[in-house]
Amino acid sequence: MTRAIDQDSIDLREHRLGRFDRRMPIGPARWDFHDLLWIHEGSVRLDIGTANGLRLHAPSGILILPDTPFSGAAIGGFATASICHFSWPDADRLDMSGQGYRLPRPSEAMHVQAMLRLSLDLAIARNEADLPRRRRLLSAILDCFEHPESTHPVAIRTPDTSLDLAWNQAGAALGKMRTLSDVAALMDVHESALRARHRRHYNTSAGSHLREMRLRRAEDLLSTTRCSIDEIARLVGYGHAETLIAAFHRSRGCTPGQFRHRSNPFA
Repeated sequence: MTRAIDQDSIDLREHRLGRFDRRMPIGPARWDFHDLLWIHEGSVRLDIGTANGLRLHAPSGILILPDTPFSGAAIGGFATASICHFSWPDADRLDMSGQGYRLPRPSEAMHVQAMLRLSLDLAIARNEADLPRRRRLLSAILDCFEHPESTHPVAIRTPDTSLDLAWNQAGAALGKMRTLSDVAALMDVHESALRARHRRHYNTSAGSHLREMRLRRAEDLLSTTRCSIDEIARLVGYGHAETLIAAFHRSRGCTPGQFRHRSNPFA
């Protein structure tokens, strides 16, 4: 987007976190407002407008424009996602109206996720004084989205079923996935083959993907359980609490204890 957003014109509606699984598919739906769907954990497949089989792998998401029909489902067991519904009179002049969708710039996905987590925190607090902050956050988030033709030359990837299945299995047993070799063993391939296939399919490194899986699971456990840091480190596949603390601080900018303190209202 190239023109400024009138933040006061944004009408915030529902904003919440949830899960999609076999019993809870995505849609079918067709809203008369904007729908920002963000995948925090797992993967989903969407049929939207003329794009069938669009795959979104966390962390990533999609801005569904008003009156665009869509449906989909989680790939594997489940996917954790947030939805943010809003109305936006300025959409016409910023090329964000009509049917269709927009995708985030791949290099900015982690920043979008961080802003969405803060936005969710403010939404759950239900403090009217935070509405201007929420609008500013949404404005910044929307600035990370562009037309799919400019951000994703090939939005629909050829699926690698065995790779997706291996990552889903690894996610279900993170405590046993001490190294990438453990994930590769689920596919009966060498670690180097896993790295190459993951790079080809996701265009990211397998090591960073596994690390992000660990940290996202740690965030969930910190927010929703009373497990100690030692226990959480073991459950997500780290040998020592110190390793988790160091990785968490490098990626999230705070310690697991600080994150738990901030997330306490969610527990």
